[in-house]
Amino acid sequence: MSAELSFDPATNPRAIADVVGPIDARLVEILSIERAKWVKVDEALDAPFDALQLLIFSGGKRIRPAFFHWAHVGSGGDGSSEIAIDAAAAIEMLHAFALAHDDVMDHSSSRRGEPSIWQRFTNLHNANEWAGNAKEFGEAVAILVGDLAHVIADQLIRDTSPTVMKIWDELRLEVNIGQYLDVLSGAERTFDQDSARRILEYKTGRYSVQRPLHLGAAIAGQYDKLEGFFTAFGRPVGVAFQLRDDLLGVFGNENTTGKPVGDDLREGKPTSLVAAAHERATKQQQEVLLTIGREGLDGDDVSRIQEVIVETGAEQVIEREIKDLTDAALQVLETSHVNETALDALRELAIFVAYRTY
Repeated sequence: MSAELSFDPATNPRAIADVVGPIDARLVEILSIERAKWVKVDEALDAPFDALQLLIFSGGKRIRPAFFHWAHVGSGGDGSSEIAIDAAAAIEMLHAFALAHDDVMDHSSSRRGEPSIWQRFTNLHNANEWAGNAKEFGEAVAILVGDLAHVIADQLIRDTSPTVMKIWDELRLEVNIGQYLDVLSGAERTFDQDSARRILEYKTGRYSVQRPLHLGAAIAGQYDKLEGFFTAFGRPVGVAFQLRDDLLGVFGNENTTGKPVGDDLREGKPTSLVAAAHERATKQQQEVLLTIGREGLDGDDVSRIQEVIVETGAEQVIEREIKDLTDAALQVLETSHVNETALDALRELAIFVAYRTY
């Protein structure tokens, strides 16, 4: 089966829109409970909870909870049960942890069209003319807000089986391992496919798609039976997910992605797209590509790098791979005995993450 868009790639499909209501309500509830408890200690503790809530509700797509939900339903579980909603909320809360920390490591001043957490608290420090370095304060608070999200995520998912907790532990480890490899590769300026693919799999592919699918099956008590199927489906979808992110990070529209155009180029991210361009570049084009990640890149520099990436054919190489991966994932769905409603939703999610525009 080949991918065909049946929805607007600039908005969430029904496979997401139909399930987010109870998940978002639970996220609001848990944040309200924790906020009310801690502001009694000090009213200043309202600020980190406010920052975390703004991060979660400032435009997140809820892709990870949706993959969890439909895997759970497809495995015979009740997606409306308390344990399922808590697990879905935990997955989104863990994503907030990763975003808060990621923006510090990448020096990203914006997220989803709003100041990132570290930037928000840097601005607060400056506005109040507090003592010390404003940016260091902002980064410290962002790390703590991320840690807060991590703890709350663990609270939401802790009342589950040993199998579920083993998957949850692996998920958390993989996110951190992938992030370290990302930071290391950026420092070493390693622009090769092997390195880019390791980062892709561990930083995004597993935690965004495979592990939510595994958790959905595990909470339904069907992990042993369906782990192979969900891995075969989730692995190509996870890769396609990140490859689309790579393209959006270089060519995406700032108004829809919520991040400055070419942000990945300024940050020097060692993506598969950049690696593909390096593999195909002439000596002159290599000189342009080697400016990726250098301080002081302006709009003209970014435009020239974008031109070189297109000239090398790397953009089309990645687009073709996204199509091949998505088609392979959809073919896997044809082999399953998962119920048809869940299959339709998983099919829609796979196409959405591959071809979305934000």
